[in-house]
Amino acid sequence: MSGVKNTQYRKAMYEEDEESEPYKKGRLLVVALGINKYKYWQTLKNAVQDAVGFQQALIDKLGFTAPIEPLINERATKIAINSLVEEQLREILQEDDSLILFFAGHGHTRVDRLGSQTIETGYLIPVEASGSNKYSEYIEIDPFLKSVAKLPAKHILVILDSCHSGFALGEVKQYRDAVTYTKDLSNKVSRRVITSALREQPALDGGPIPGHSLFTGTLINGFNWGEADLDGNGLISSSELGLFIQQKVGQASESKQTPDFGAFHWDDRGEMIISLCNQSFDALKARAFSVLQAGEFSIFKELVGQLIELKPFSPETLYLEYRLRFSENNFERVIEIVDTLLALNPSERLIPLSQSDLWDIRGKLYCWTDVLAIPETSFALEVTVLVRDAKETPDELEAAKEIKLGDSNGYLIEHKKVFRLSMNNPTEFPMHIYMIEIDSNGCFETVILWRDEEILFNGLPPGETHLTYPFVQTGSVGTCELRLFSSPKRLPFFLFPASASARSGSIETLEEEDLKRIEMKTIRYSMTQKLV
Repeated sequence: MSGVKNTQYRKAMYEEDEESEPYKKGRLLVVALGINKYKYWQTLKNAVQDAVGFQQALIDKLGFTAPIEPLINERATKIAINSLVEEQLREILQEDDSLILFFAGHGHTRVDRLGSQTIETGYLIPVEASGSNKYSEYIEIDPFLKSVAKLPAKHILVILDSCHSGFALGEVKQYRDAVTYTKDLSNKVSRRVITSALREQPALDGGPIPGHSLFTGTLINGFNWGEADLDGNGLISSSELGLFIQQKVGQASESKQTPDFGAFHWDDRGEMIISLCNQSFDALKARAFSVLQAGEFSIFKELVGQLIELKPFSPETLYLEYRLRFSENNFERVIEIVDTLLALNPSERLIPLSQSDLWDIRGKLYCWTDVLAIPETSFALEVTVLVRDAKETPDELEAAKEIKLGDSNGYLIEHKKVFRLSMNNPTEFPMHIYMIEIDSNGCFETVILWRDEEILFNGLPPGETHLTYPFVQTGSVGTCELRLFSSPKRLPFFLFPASASARSGSIETLEEEDLKRIEMKTIRYSMTQKLV
């Protein structure tokens, strides 16, 4: 299959002419360690599956190779782990290589008090270590990272999925900027670490992806669907990966852990860059999802076309086609796709929509297709997007700046920012305003805009400006849509929306004349992780 046809998909970012190669590209290597069956510590359910699954995801989807067999269970002794770093990897690695070293297992903390000082030390637990605080049998994290940092590779990313793994970051300066890819970043040495939890936190051994911890399952999904490509340029940097996993795991249901990330010894602020640009089905799928999240709909359409040629009945292809046809207002095809996905009943997390999500969408489509198909038109009302931090007072709202967001204009709204819409009615008549929100995974729902019942039932008065309810963004990173609908007539259909439960009974409908009088405006925004 040839590359993306007739597009400049940020081509200069990942395609360089052989003769003008700006830097020597080394190998992409992954080494994994996982321990379920400890001799003296509690048995874990998913650490081995996490290690093997993470390694295989990088091999299958991103072109990595595994130069060393994973250290699993009884093989992951303290001697073997130290030998892996001090001997095996030292012999294998070359100066331009990029290495990801992944550990899943138990972690531990020791607290020492010296007068008024408290000194905390973090450890990784090898398979044979006793559970009686014999710290000489554990692997102290800081010396371990120093040894890793000295390895002869240009880029090293250490990922620790264990309790209290935040000690890996110590007090070193952390770089939390989502970097833009440049040649300089790949030329500079990088030493980065991503931990599954802060130093005082436990880490969940299970999660929504069967057979994986919450942390590792989310990581695998980030590569699998390209979600970790936050800027949609077909490249994942180590900083992007850290931002992605911190935001996703920190928000997850029942999560009490916050992943962290930063630099360790001898980092020179370089970046490991992982490309999503090969032409395998998995790479095309991941790239399609990442450009969708970035709002690059023209590129997205081309990529979906290629996926349909490769695997038209794959659940992943069908999901992405669903997103494409929804954006095109082709709801006849949307309904066919949703029905097909419901019949296929894909395994959990194979696509970003659950069976429950699909049933909910199918029920709503039964009622809302005519409204969703209304094209964007001139919109008489004046709308301003206002944002503030959650801790600030309502008076501190500021107008958000509209920017280029993919193929159209939109707004960047940071995670957990509060935003409101300010609406002015310049017409001579009261205007009734309603909204449907479409989230970054393709679910949609009606949203009540007004706290004031007078406006809710009688419309926004002529010449007046009012603020909508405040909304807090806690959903997934990616591009979302707000579809605003205005009408000079009150429409009970919006006030008492039909749902899947109404399919077997009578539902409120919109008359053809009402549909013709509705004006629609789309506001696009991208929910981003806060940079600190």
